[in-house]
Amino acid sequence: MKMVNFVHTVLDFKKLSPAQKIATSFLFVILAGTILLMLPISNRDGQFFSPIDALFTATSATCVTGLSTVTIADQYNWFGHLVIVLLIQIGGLGLMTFMAVLILILKNRLSLNEKIVMKEMLNQDKVFDMKKFLLDILRYTLFFEAIGTIILSFRMIDDYGPIDGIMKAAFLSVSAFCNAGFDTLGSTSLQGYVHDPLICITIMSLIVLGGLGFAVWFDVRDKLDTLFHRTITFKKFYKSLTLHTKIVLVVTALLITIPSALILILEYNNPQTMAGFTFPEKVMSSTFESIALRTAGFTTINYANITAGTQMLMMVVMFIGGSPGGTAGGIKTTTFAMLVIYMINMLKGRDNIVVLRRHIANSTIIRAMGIFFINIVTLLTGIFLLSIVQPEAFNMISFEAVSAMATVGSSLGLTSLLNFGGKVIIILLMYVGRIGISTLIISLVKSRHHGDAKDKINYPDGTIIVG
Repeated sequence: MKMVNFVHTVLDFKKLSPAQKIATSFLFVILAGTILLMLPISNRDGQFFSPIDALFTATSATCVTGLSTVTIADQYNWFGHLVIVLLIQIGGLGLMTFMAVLILILKNRLSLNEKIVMKEMLNQDKVFDMKKFLLDILRYTLFFEAIGTIILSFRMIDDYGPIDGIMKAAFLSVSAFCNAGFDTLGSTSLQGYVHDPLICITIMSLIVLGGLGFAVWFDVRDKLDTLFHRTITFKKFYKSLTLHTKIVLVVTALLITIPSALILILEYNNPQTMAGFTFPEKVMSSTFESIALRTAGFTTINYANITAGTQMLMMVVMFIGGSPGGTAGGIKTTTFAMLVIYMINMLKGRDNIVVLRRHIANSTIIRAMGIFFINIVTLLTGIFLLSIVQPEAFNMISFEAVSAMATVGSSLGLTSLLNFGGKVIIILLMYVGRIGISTLIISLVKSRHHGDAKDKINYPDGTIIVG
């Protein structure tokens, strides 16, 4: 009974809005992780670790980013690695998700207030059967991570032995599924496995599964049942999917294939990256980088040697990120899709936005524009501040800022060179990037009552010339 009351207290902050609860929960996990990572028990040298670096690592893990000022494999021991992987798991799914599942196990129901918080946490547009949804999230997450661990173990056991190999495989699987980008292999990420299809394909699959979003999983799962039983054709199966699922799948496919092809072209003859690869290896490597840039942060090539064109392309892909309701960051694929669709319709002179025979409400377009604008302003502010405190090249600073805010974890080598001010700026970018800038703003601004008289006043239309 005491456990139920404690979980209730954590999840049901009576005086906080849903946005404030989300922001506070991530902050709570980060601070707890920072304390644990500072302790001698977490570090190989048995000494207390630097507070700012511990905070940086805890923030990066909880915000599933992957940036680190130290080499995880060298700085932390097995206990430190356990703390980090738990932070990744909690950060990927959200503390509120775990608390809600615990309440369901102990109490078997959620209050309306708790359901509203979870609706916001999971980026859903309405309150629904939250119990089944949450339990399915946990069940499928553990299933995919377990399968990933088993497959990766075949290679890791050969390279590191049974116990260490399984531990590294499990860490890598959780990190990949949660789009975190952390590993315990060393300072070169997965560059040692650039020609290994087993590792590369498994990691790519986990990243895509984690980045699609839970709602997409369950929509496809439910419709696949009728397809497998041959009660509908594949064409009808596709039509039966929700509009959200269709847009996510199409945009995800495009954002994998197009950047992959461009990376292949840009790096094809680069002697410091892919020039020495066979053609199939080049295709696999470029596809891996395209997928990993969708907020995962793993790499099979040295980013310090990529061309300027590839750097620019990667920043764009990182900024877009994955899909809502999953473990990825960025402005999200659906936001990007709404902006592109709106621009196409605007150029054609259409007032109504229609996608796949479905009308898109103006409020959705306005929200997408708002998310894009706020993210751009935040990113530019971060780049500006970093350029003041860090003496490194502008492209390194810009790349680092985009990677942090989109919770990717890729770097051109700046992370290890960050001074105290640079670390603080990157920490803040990772935090606001994970919880969502709009969520942070809402949590900081005191909401007005719906009955505010000013909201009921209708003003005459004004004319402004734009463009």
